[in-house]
Amino acid sequence: MNSRLDVIGIGNAMVDAIISSNQEEIEKNNLNRNSMNLIDEELKNKLHSNYPIKEMVGGGSLGNSMFGITSFGGSGSFIGKIKEDEVGVFLQKDMVREGLKFPLGFTSPDVSTGCCTIFVEQDGARTMCTFLGAGTLVGPEDIKEEDIKNHQIAYLEGYLWDNNKAKQAMRKMVNICKADKQKTAFTLSDPFCVDRHRDSFKRLINDDIDILFANQDEICSMIKTKNLDDGIAYAKSLNIITVITLGEKGSIIVDKDSVIEIEGKPVDKVIDTTGAGDLYASGFLYGLSRQKDLVECGRLASIAASEIISHFGARPQVQLSSLI
Repeated sequence: MNSRLDVIGIGNAMVDAIISSNQEEIEKNNLNRNSMNLIDEELKNKLHSNYPIKEMVGGGSLGNSMFGITSFGGSGSFIGKIKEDEVGVFLQKDMVREGLKFPLGFTSPDVSTGCCTIFVEQDGARTMCTFLGAGTLVGPEDIKEEDIKNHQIAYLEGYLWDNNKAKQAMRKMVNICKADKQKTAFTLSDPFCVDRHRDSFKRLINDDIDILFANQDEICSMIKTKNLDDGIAYAKSLNIITVITLGEKGSIIVDKDSVIEIEGKPVDKVIDTTGAGDLYASGFLYGLSRQKDLVECGRLASIAASEIISHFGARPQVQLSSLI
């Protein structure tokens, strides 16, 4: 019997704070409605003082994936930096309740825990106000061999690559994982991340990555093309497993020179695509950690993605294990 946990992830530790609101309040705070706004801690604190928080949910891109893995019945650990404040205490309890290990604990003495404050209107419009906070400050000193070892797959979030200390932390983690014979997965996260870090992403992928996640825009951005066929050709050249999500058209799994097409699982109505890629990754990694073939990994991934787009929010409303 395999005594290893399934997946260890490193990413921005974030909490979603949901506020019921309307367009007038959003305009009053000079926010870009129905889009993402990067905010500072002062504005985050002001919003939390002026509006009642309806609900808090552990989130962040990597966090969404890790919660998806546990919803399938999987196991894992989350490496993320938080402060012992209201948001951080909530996130740690949320992680532990869902069955995840959170080994760092409260390691940010000064900078508050990252939080995405989301104004939700009656018509479904969602205005996101993101304070990145302590999540971006994880550094090599936070990476301990005893926390990283004894997992099957390590999963790295591209969003973290912006911070040099976080980059050092991820490289240190990769070295530990290699020595521990873990597979290493990486998500490109966003086309803007690719634009900022294209060359260093390429080096990381070529040297250290076994499984790459991207959507169509991200994989094409890696080689500055608009043509998906060129993106697939690039994926083949990597000689690893590359997963390319295509929205309602499903996904493509490139395994060295083979291309596997996975149909998307239809839903009655698409409500909110937030987190679809994160949950796709959760199904795929869960399947891979359980030694499923790539077609089955793709099927599990599609099940998770279709569940998440059928409602608001990036946490499953049912146990994903019940949908297999």
